[in-house]
Amino acid sequence: MINHPFPLLRPYEKNLSICLFNKEDRLINDQSVAQSLGSHDYAALQQMHGNRTVIVRKRMERTEKADGLITDQPNLVLTIRIADCQPLIIYAPEANIVGLLHIGWKSLVCGAIPKFFEALIANHKSPIANCLVGIGPCLCTRCAEFSNPLSELPGIPPDLVNDKYADLRTWADRQLITAGVPKNHIERIEDCTRCHPEKYWTYRGGDREAVKSGKTNVMACVLKK
Repeated sequence: MINHPFPLLRPYEKNLSICLFNKEDRLINDQSVAQSLGSHDYAALQQMHGNRTVIVRKRMERTEKADGLITDQPNLVLTIRIADCQPLIIYAPEANIVGLLHIGWKSLVCGAIPKFFEALIANHKSPIANCLVGIGPCLCTRCAEFSNPLSELPGIPPDLVNDKYADLRTWADRQLITAGVPKNHIERIEDCTRCHPEKYWTYRGGDREAVKSGKTNVMACVLKK
């Protein structure tokens, strides 16, 4: 377990706890994740590789089909599960609102990032320019291989494609910036899940059956007050 993995967000430790769980933790159920962050209540999604974000204010046990969730409630642990996709935490410090977003390539294609911020603005009216974004381990460009990226990834900028490989990280960064997040408000953990199978669960790197059984990396966060 890595506590507060993003230096960008550490100044807000009194208000926000963030944890990244990887292979060594072997956490399967959401309750154990919540307890690791000091709470009994959690909100987890039935992740769909889509573009839906939900607002949560009470316990939710994977009953909603979505890939993003936002809360303003203290002591409610948010969780998302990843095994090569990009896990994003988005925090609005002035409003003390936090969200998590699961971004796979399908989510980039269907606009999950702008949809997340639409939900944030509609429900909390927090300026996007004030948001801070941390992005966890995910596939690097060398490991994001497709048969034909330009046809499989409609809308990807051509300069982010090199032969059969796609720079999904930069595509996500650009979508964040286009949505209104300042570049210096975005921080990444550079680790690639597939390049480090000893450390992270990786669907493309040999853990397919384990991931299908529920063994994944987890990003979780909770507002303390």
